[in-house]
Amino acid sequence: MDYAQAAEWLERLTNPERTGLGRRFRKRMNLDATRRLMELLGNPHERIHAVHIAGTKGKGSVAAMIESTCRAAGLKTGLFTSPHLVSWRERIRIGGVCISEEEVAALAEEVRPAVEQVESEGLRGPSFFEALTAMGMLAFERAGLDLCVLETGLGGRLDATNVVMPELSVITTLGLDHMRVLGETLPAIAREKAGIIKPGVPVVVAPQPESIERLMRRVADEAGAPIRFAEAFSLLESRPLSPDDVSPGELPVLGERVAGSFRGFPFDAHVPLSGAHQAVNAGVAGLACELLRPDERPLPPGVLKDGLEQVSWPARVELVGARPWEVIDCAHNPASMRALMQALRRHLRWERMIVVLGASKGKPVAAMAQELAAADHVVLTEAALSRAMPVEILEERTQAFWRAHDTIISPVQALCRSRELAGPRDLICVTGSIFLVGDLLESGEISSRLLGL
Repeated sequence: MDYAQAAEWLERLTNPERTGLGRRFRKRMNLDATRRLMELLGNPHERIHAVHIAGTKGKGSVAAMIESTCRAAGLKTGLFTSPHLVSWRERIRIGGVCISEEEVAALAEEVRPAVEQVESEGLRGPSFFEALTAMGMLAFERAGLDLCVLETGLGGRLDATNVVMPELSVITTLGLDHMRVLGETLPAIAREKAGIIKPGVPVVVAPQPESIERLMRRVADEAGAPIRFAEAFSLLESRPLSPDDVSPGELPVLGERVAGSFRGFPFDAHVPLSGAHQAVNAGVAGLACELLRPDERPLPPGVLKDGLEQVSWPARVELVGARPWEVIDCAHNPASMRALMQALRRHLRWERMIVVLGASKGKPVAAMAQELAAADHVVLTEAALSRAMPVEILEERTQAFWRAHDTIISPVQALCRSRELAGPRDLICVTGSIFLVGDLLESGEISSRLLGL
């Protein structure tokens, strides 16, 4: 297959990321199809050294921080994340670089017969995500990497990545999201995420409410897994930027300055990711890297600072334009919306705020809107996928929170409308859905210097 043929095949597979998790698929969720798929491919996941990460918030940032730190230490690294913004290539990175279209095509050509074999045996047909997971494991195993950092897609216990036996498990901040699938309460969600804890494998956990800490300790103890709870690094003060601080053509990099210690050595680092929550994520990544022993040797003391300062994780409070400010962010639940607003206020000054907002079906959009109620104008839109919440439903459920708003189905036209409304001292923020941000990046209307494609 060439890349176009690989794309055509992958798009035909069941893809709950874009369609939502249907009841029939949900009832049949288990790891049987993934395990059989891996078996047919020679079990490549058994020959990689992995860190496995689950959580509600921050798992992508933590994954990127750990991978960046290990790469700064001179290790050959792989990074598996989801979903992507523009290209499937983003999900499989080797040495910080997305795999090529040719590699995607070659991997798809190899995985496709195995997918068809699983289906012919009467098991549930492997999904898009399961096929991509298999492709990632093959790519990592053949590259002879020192360490692979794997982010779960959804949950943990039944996630396709959970077939791995990692060297370290990591659970980031937990919250209420994907409740129809993972459970209606925080303990129920925590139990699903804790499903990545393996017998005897050390686990690092982000700060959690006391009841969730007890639950995590109980699961770890039952598995005989040593457990450590991370502490947030100190967050140093920063001065918000006003439009007058930026020269024509200049585009600052927003980020946080954090301080802490790594292997007993104090450091401070400028992390090019914004928001107070990044101090928590950096603390989790730091403890994880402290426990890692590639080739039985600890990582060098100064390497965490280098890794944190070089980390790249696009579309997370990312500044993509100035005068007016333009920010893209993948916040898609009330907690992440709150963190977004706090980060914006921490780093930028503006006169009026215009939000371009889209969301997926099933999201608590009223609660999300409440966090954005300070916006002066909101342009409601919808990403180009069946899972997107129709703009008229989004309007119906959120209009009580807006001072003024428009509804425009096309994300590109919605962005254009926001630019018509904004003056040079204003702020435009595109948020609510990674698919909305991805549509605009793919259209070329906005660009990310962090995407790496």
